[in-house]
Amino acid sequence: MGDQGLKIPIILQKVSAGFPSPATDFVEDEIDLNIELIKNPVSTFIIRVQGNSMNDFKINDGDFLIVDRSIPLTKSCISVITVNNELVVKNIIKEFDQFYILSKDKKKIIVGKDAEAILWGVVTYIIHQVQ
Repeated sequence: MGDQGLKIPIILQKVSAGFPSPATDFVEDEIDLNIELIKNPVSTFIIRVQGNSMNDFKINDGDFLIVDRSIPLTKSCISVITVNNELVVKNIIKEFDQFYILSKDKKKIIVGKDAEAILWGVVTYIIHQVQ
């Protein structure tokens, strides 16, 4: 996209997720999704998900992930990692020099002791189609 980002109109009034309320009928400002979703442009990439193994984490086949390589792993992060040259997205934790996949029931599954694992980055946003 170069220096020019895609600007989309934004209505500054918040939308209620409960009962309907009167809403304004005009655009009050613009939003640049590059600025809102990508905090570190040099270290960020977008990748599309293939498969359904992360459905429990609300990540579906065909979703786009915004991934930031500059964010360190914390206790538990949805991350993109290569394991033996296979690129996967999983809930990952790192203890010392070992990576673990954290299952939905919070069990730690070691990424093969002899496996080559390389962290690509931490997922910061998930973009998926609603319908």
